[in-house]
Amino acid sequence: MIQRLIAFLLLQWLLMAGFAHAETAKPAVAKSPAAAPAASSPLKVIQPKKTPQEQYLDGLACLKKSDAACVQLAQASIPSISPYAKLLSAQIAASRADFDTTFRLLLPLQAESGLVPEANASLHATLALAYENQQDTLRALEQHVLAEPDLSESETEADQQKIWQLLTSQSKQQLIEMRGESPDNIVQGWIDLALAASSSASPKKAIESWRRTYPEHPALAALLLQASNSNNAQTVATLEGKVALLLPFEVEAYSAAAVAIRHGFEAAQAVAQGHAEVKAYAANGDKDQIIAIYQQAVADGAQSVVGPLTRDEVGALAGVTLPVPTLVLNQSEDIKAQSDLHMLGLSIETEAAQIVKIARDYGMQSAIVISAATPLAAHMVEAFSAAWIAEGGQITLQASFPEGSNFADLKAQTTAHPADMIFLAADAIQARAIRSYLDSATPTFGLSHIYGGNAKDPLNEALSAIHFVDIPWLLNPDDPEFAPYRNAAADLPPGETQRWFALGVDAYHILAALKKQPHAPLLLHGLSGKIRLDEQGNLQRELALGQFRQDGVALEKAP
Repeated sequence: MIQRLIAFLLLQWLLMAGFAHAETAKPAVAKSPAAAPAASSPLKVIQPKKTPQEQYLDGLACLKKSDAACVQLAQASIPSISPYAKLLSAQIAASRADFDTTFRLLLPLQAESGLVPEANASLHATLALAYENQQDTLRALEQHVLAEPDLSESETEADQQKIWQLLTSQSKQQLIEMRGESPDNIVQGWIDLALAASSSASPKKAIESWRRTYPEHPALAALLLQASNSNNAQTVATLEGKVALLLPFEVEAYSAAAVAIRHGFEAAQAVAQGHAEVKAYAANGDKDQIIAIYQQAVADGAQSVVGPLTRDEVGALAGVTLPVPTLVLNQSEDIKAQSDLHMLGLSIETEAAQIVKIARDYGMQSAIVISAATPLAAHMVEAFSAAWIAEGGQITLQASFPEGSNFADLKAQTTAHPADMIFLAADAIQARAIRSYLDSATPTFGLSHIYGGNAKDPLNEALSAIHFVDIPWLLNPDDPEFAPYRNAAADLPPGETQRWFALGVDAYHILAALKKQPHAPLLLHGLSGKIRLDEQGNLQRELALGQFRQDGVALEKAP
């Protein structure tokens, strides 16, 4: 009886379990037509949520396409505590040239070990760009090397081209100094490769020897071939045919500059062993006549033109069809670079912009602006202030000192308005008169006008500690690359005349390089600065940084 009862209960349990299983397994019963959704209603599909790294890669792709809305959407989708959020924010900052933010966000991320390869490569590539902006070539090179293991084959080739451009922009002395600062074997190998390629005797043999020393170095074969065939355009490019120099020989204020530019141009041709027929045309500074002078030079058979020099004359060429390659020696907002027109000059705007960049790179945010009461000083103040404010800097005090000023009052003003730096818009004589009334503990900067050109002038002692920008020809005269021009410039007076001589030398090399390869990248370690041709056809000139010291003038940083 008990056994039958147990069997009955077991049977009942099995039947109930089977029924429950059937209920869960059978398809859902169709609802009544009234409750059914309309036939046209779409089926809603829930997409899986993207991970932070996927959102980051989407944002990076948008950033490369300059799609700001898309970038912002991706950025908002990544949790703020994620390293990918910081990485994308840093790259957005870099795209806006806000490299202070880029460094602040990216430097700590280098210790992050969990980033996907694409993100890790992008992190180091962005840091390389930031260091390039600081003119810190060694740190930029190190970041390119760190990025390479996570790059594709095509990306590696592009990255190595960037490395090569970085290294070939350095002088031999700079490369040697960099090599001594890096313990990394790959970085040392890159620097040694650049040194081998700069061998004047036989770059090809030097690079073959380099490969035996660095058999495992990641430099691609195509790059090694390029390096073997590389030549310095400054030494091999020469001008042929007829060249016209349009210079203001008839203007008293500019005649010495015109003579020095011509002297430098002809010295460069002699060193390059060129055979161009150079003819000078005397301009008089009149913007209404310069077009006729230009047209006369072309009618005489000129195949390239250097000049004019004055700003008004350069501006007069705006809108004029220029039938031959033309290198003007000043800058004008009225005229834009063209395929056959380039602007180069010793402009106050260029110098002021570089001082601003140096100061901002040092972290300076506020400035006192002190100037002489002259039109030239006013031009310096205008150029500096515009560049400083455009970069987010603040001016706490702006004051000028006419002749016979009470400098004690000016000292009290500067003390009452402290700042991170002082910009002194003055020439050497004016600066000596006021320097002792300025706080020597506050970094003080000036333009090239503050330097008379004589490094051993005892009067320079009054300017001790002032930083200034000037051409390498004056700040680094012992550079071996400048040796061929020393004799030609020996009879010229120091200072401003030497600056114009240097411009004439560089004008020759730039024009020769542009005529030889009109659309090729240009990099010239010139007497007047490091000169690059940007993608818009503009010539950019970087100066050397010098400082007045007790024992004379010293080079602080080569361009």
